[in-house]
Amino acid sequence: MKSYDLLLKNGNLIDPLNKIDGSFDVAISNSKIAKIAKSIDQNASKSVIDATGMIICPGLIDLHAHCYGYFASIFPDEMCLPFGTTTMLDAGGSGWKTFDDMNEKVVSKSITRVLSLLNIVGSGMITDKEQVVSDMDPISTAAKINERKDLLVGVKVAHFEANSWEAIERGRKAAEISDTFIMVDQNPIKGRSMKELLLNHMVSGDVLTHMYAWGKPIINEKGDVEDFFLKARENGILFDLGHGAGSFSFSMAKPAIDQGFYPDTISTDHHRSSLLSNHSNMPNCMSKMLNLGIPLQLIIEKSTLSPSRVLGLPELGHLGEGSEADVAILKIVDGEFGLIDNGLTGNRKLNASSIIENQLTIKGGNIVWDKNGLSFSNYENTPKPDYGSIY
Repeated sequence: MKSYDLLLKNGNLIDPLNKIDGSFDVAISNSKIAKIAKSIDQNASKSVIDATGMIICPGLIDLHAHCYGYFASIFPDEMCLPFGTTTMLDAGGSGWKTFDDMNEKVVSKSITRVLSLLNIVGSGMITDKEQVVSDMDPISTAAKINERKDLLVGVKVAHFEANSWEAIERGRKAAEISDTFIMVDQNPIKGRSMKELLLNHMVSGDVLTHMYAWGKPIINEKGDVEDFFLKARENGILFDLGHGAGSFSFSMAKPAIDQGFYPDTISTDHHRSSLLSNHSNMPNCMSKMLNLGIPLQLIIEKSTLSPSRVLGLPELGHLGEGSEADVAILKIVDGEFGLIDNGLTGNRKLNASSIIENQLTIKGGNIVWDKNGLSFSNYENTPKPDYGSIY
């Protein structure tokens, strides 16, 4: 009788919650982590994967991606599972009028765990609609969130171009009524500064995404992190990477990281445009943080445990015994690589000597992506056809 369904052997386990960073075996039964130990007998498992030279970590959690509403959105499984991401947060693709459609067509059909921020615009992330204040109903938005707290975790406010705080104020009211948070994507314009946004319109637990965007500069003319960013962090505002196709600039990220201003959460803002222009999947974003000097252990934490806490899902983001068996097996690959940023000034490259690549993804105990066939036997073991029944 085999005790385990799947055994991961000889990998380097990084689990920030349980303060593990070392060589451990990980055994899985059904959908749960069954045992963590320095060595587990491989004969006790139905299937064994040799993870020598690889990193075993919790399934990655992407706090900002797009699977609905936005014209460039991607179905969750294609966008997430090949890259070790087992949980994603749709960043405002739907509003209170359209979430049920998103749930039926996308969420319920995905292997990936999909949660959502509800756009303050009732119609969702439709560009022309995001300017219509009359479609920003905080009462209806909060009511839908309270109705589906299992899937809806907060409010998204984005792309509002008028010289007013109306969208932010309505989003903040919806978050207060539903006891959730807002994620904000707003460029500064005359009369509506980033300083006022961060210090006067956001509260502890709210999230500013696109933190290293060229269009909302975190770095001042002297090359220092703006004081009001530092003050906002002291006030409990969270800062999310939100890479995207136009919202991550090395010219902002490198000096900020050199000064110790790291992201609270690493996320992709993944959609077709960002995938095609600068490959902003989770390992790619993590690779950029690695090459900019953030330690690997912190990168794993900001891609797993930290976003699980923002989402209010303590069962995710770690691999303790009895926890959900969402696992990514990663590998650091050495070589010569070009990592690409973006922004209003175009794309530019950071030369890198190593990158992080996902090798295998496990969701709820099931292998859902296997890049190099780690879980398969050699093709030479293919059984021969029953030639007698063919001819």
